[in-house]
Amino acid sequence: MKLTYKNTIPVAAHRGNSKYFPENTLCAFRSAIALDVDMVEIDLHMTSDGVLILMHDHLVDRTTDGTGLIREKTLAEMKALDAGSWKGEEFIGERVPTFEEFLELFKDQKEMLFNVELKDYPADSGEFAYRSAELAIRMMDEYGITERSVINTWSGELNEWLVEKYGDRIKIHAYSPQERMGSNQKRFVYTYAYCVCLFGVAEKPVVEKKYFDFAKSYGVEPWVFYRNEDPALYDEAIENGAMLFTANDPKWVMEHLRKKGLHK
Repeated sequence: MKLTYKNTIPVAAHRGNSKYFPENTLCAFRSAIALDVDMVEIDLHMTSDGVLILMHDHLVDRTTDGTGLIREKTLAEMKALDAGSWKGEEFIGERVPTFEEFLELFKDQKEMLFNVELKDYPADSGEFAYRSAELAIRMMDEYGITERSVINTWSGELNEWLVEKYGDRIKIHAYSPQERMGSNQKRFVYTYAYCVCLFGVAEKPVVEKKYFDFAKSYGVEPWVFYRNEDPALYDEAIENGAMLFTANDPKWVMEHLRKKGLHK
C-alpha cells in the first residue's frame, strides 16, 4: 500500500525541526507539528533494559552531557542526561524522549507520515538488534502508524530480515548506492525497497537524472536529503525527479516548493 501524500512533493522534518531545536527531542517534534510538515524522521535505539529511545548517534556524547553507548545504558541513565543544552541555553533540561512519549505526542496527528530509523544493527549487537526492531514495529502497530510509515536502517542485513519477517506490510526505506548499507547483503536493494535515499558526493550532492529514473523503473520512490538549503540543489533534484525531501529546515524547503506550486 502506497503512502498518501497531501502535497506533490512532501517534506520530512529530519530529527524534528532540527536546525532550530535539539534533534530528536519532543520540542523539535512539537515545532515540526506546528509547521505542518508532511512527515517526521526519527532515530531509535534500545536501552540495556529494553526501552526504545530517540537519538541519532550510537554514543550519547555529541547531543547530551553524558558519555558512552546507548545500548549499555538503562532508561533511568538516559533520562538523567541533558539533551538540550548542546543546542542552546534555552534548551537546558530537555530530556531524551522514549518512543512511547513520541507516539503519544503524535497520536492525534492522523495524517502525519513517519520515517522510523532503526539504529541497532546486527553487525554491532547481534540478537539485540532484532529484538529492538521487533519492539519498534510492535509499538508502531499498537499506535496504528505502521501503514503511514517507512522503516529506515543503514543495515542491508537487517533490511532483508525485516522483509522476510514482515513482508510487504512494512515499507523499507533504503539507501543507494547500497554499499553504504554494509556487508552480508544478499539481495539487490531495488527488489524490496519502497523508497531509496539517493546519495551523491560532496562535489556533486545531486546524482544524475538516470539514477532517479532507474529507481522509478523498479517502482521505487527516489528521496533525497541535503545538508544545505541551497536553491540550486533543490531545483536540480526537482528537475531530476525527486519525490520527497528530508530537511533540517523543513520550513525553508516547504516555502521553496510552495513558490513552484509543489507544496501547499
